[in-house]
Amino acid sequence: MLINNMMNTRKQLVLGAIICFVGAIFYCYEFILRIIPGVLKEDLSIALGHISATTFGQISALYYFAYSPMQLPVGMLMDRFGPRRLLTFACVCCTLGSWMFTITSSMFIVGAGRFLMGFGSSFAFVGVLSLALHWLPRRYFSLVAGLMTTLGMIGLVYGERNITAWSQSVGWENVLIFIAWVGFGLSILILLVVRDSPSGHYSKKHQLTDFFQNVWKVLMSPEVWVIGFIGACLYTSLSVFGELWGKTYLEQAHHLSKMEAADAICSVFLGWAVGAPVAGYLSDRTGKRLLPLVLGAILSLICISLVLYFPGLTYSQLTTLLFFYGVFSGTEIIVFVMAKECSGAQLSGTVFAATNMIVALGGVVFQPLVGKLLDTFGDSGIVGGEHIYTVVDYQVALSVLPLSLLLVTILAFFIKDHPRHN
Repeated sequence: MLINNMMNTRKQLVLGAIICFVGAIFYCYEFILRIIPGVLKEDLSIALGHISATTFGQISALYYFAYSPMQLPVGMLMDRFGPRRLLTFACVCCTLGSWMFTITSSMFIVGAGRFLMGFGSSFAFVGVLSLALHWLPRRYFSLVAGLMTTLGMIGLVYGERNITAWSQSVGWENVLIFIAWVGFGLSILILLVVRDSPSGHYSKKHQLTDFFQNVWKVLMSPEVWVIGFIGACLYTSLSVFGELWGKTYLEQAHHLSKMEAADAICSVFLGWAVGAPVAGYLSDRTGKRLLPLVLGAILSLICISLVLYFPGLTYSQLTTLLFFYGVFSGTEIIVFVMAKECSGAQLSGTVFAATNMIVALGGVVFQPLVGKLLDTFGDSGIVGGEHIYTVVDYQVALSVLPLSLLLVTILAFFIKDHPRHN
């Protein structure tokens, strides 16, 4: 009997790992969708009529305008209906949005496509965390969340390099159409493979009054909001630098080619791939949550400040600094388990979603803010219909990165570690 139970447990773990891996593939896919504007910035700006940095930042941020407010309803839906059907629906939305993004003859359709990408992507992270909670041992949750982030970063590395190379060889329109076809195939895979939990659909049929009481408890926790905003500040390494503005800054300030700049941005993603699981593991082992966040913010601040304000760096120095910028800002993953521990809420999906909503607000605010700062304070000119920004313009606009990390060290005084609950 004992042997049979052990074999059943092992089979369940293997099946759970496969299901979580498929969910993580969708997480990789939605991360690739995030970086499309940054990778194809020049081509898209021209195709859309030589738009300004402010307009481009606003279009890109439409992703987060859908992604961020959707987090809370996504958490409610996950808790009540499970991830299988929701992740399938979400992937279909991402596929449709990526196809609409190719129709650059209409600014409205491009914006709607970007918004739809964000809407579908809003289900990914919470869905993967929900699968991990129901299929894998909970004592390894922070480590598992970090490993999921690693897979997402691998998707970014793959997307950054290959989209850049393919767009130069086959054209950016064909690249986007191919991405849409990948999404279609992934939608079918999710539908066939993913299951909600070992016992099937796991809805506890909570009374709506109890359900909304838990939701209200999460939203009314000032500590959850502070923790989420700390995550948003650390996440600027991806939402602002990695996804959108970093590549063009590196080309301008450090005189890199498109492929060299893409490889340098990949260093940030690789740093996250290493830093997130390591931070999760060390946090689980030591029980410390706040200390890794503060240390990560301080060390990230040093790295990005050197990249921004010392343009004479060699390529190897630059990629090393960007790698560690990603490693140290990858401590952001800890904010999710911190929020769960401090809220005391019964509904894990709702806690994760609320935290992710606050983190994603960083993209809503900071992506267009950098574009606005470029246009407002920059001494830019227009060459051949295209807006040109100087190194100083970028340094001023991207100063939001070190300032946001400095804010983390201030906000840390307003929160504290909570005891872990197994």
